[in-house]
Parts: sequence; C-alpha cells; structure tokens
Amino acid sequence: MLKALAVVRTIFLIFIVGFTIRSMPLFMGNVSKTFDEQYARCADGLGLVTRAAWLAVAWIGLETLLGWYLATRRPRPPKEAPLPKIPPGEPPFAPPPRR
Repeated sequence: MLKALAVVRTIFLIFIVGFTIRSMPLFMGNVSKTFDEQYARCADGLGLVTRAAWLAVAWIGLETLLGWYLATRRPRPPKEAPLPKIPPGEPPFAPPPRR
C-alpha cells in the first residue's frame, strides 16, 4: 500500500508541476503588446495557478488523512505457533540444564 501511494504521489507531483508551469503567464503564448492584453493573460494565468494550488491542498489533505488512518489502525495480532502435540502417556520435554 505504501509503495502504491509513493507511485501515485510521484505521478501527481509531476502533473501539478507541469500544470503550474503551463499556467504561468510567461508560458501562455506570445508576448503581450498592450497593457490590457497583458492584464488579461495574467488574470487567466492566476485562475489556473489558483486551481493548481487547490488541487495541491486537496492532495495534501487526502494524504494526511490516509497517513493518519494507516498510523492509527490496530495491527493484527500475530498468529500463535501451534504447540507440538505430545502423545498421551509421555512426559513433556525437560528444559535444558543450567550451567
């Protein structure tokens, strides 16, 4: 389970970094010629960066909840080894002598 989480975490990290870089105003296409065009491009970019930030916050929250669940769940008790069966009438094995 932890290895699967590490793989999903890595895939999400690559996605969110790519999404954020793509949404930056510098990478939005051609260089703006007017102030109004530049403002419009920045406003569009800000919306995408905000969406990327909320995706990251949601992922961190999910990972935190899942981490707490895995940390606080009760471990299963180990199965006890079965005792060797002693045929009736034979004494049990004696412990080794102390030296």
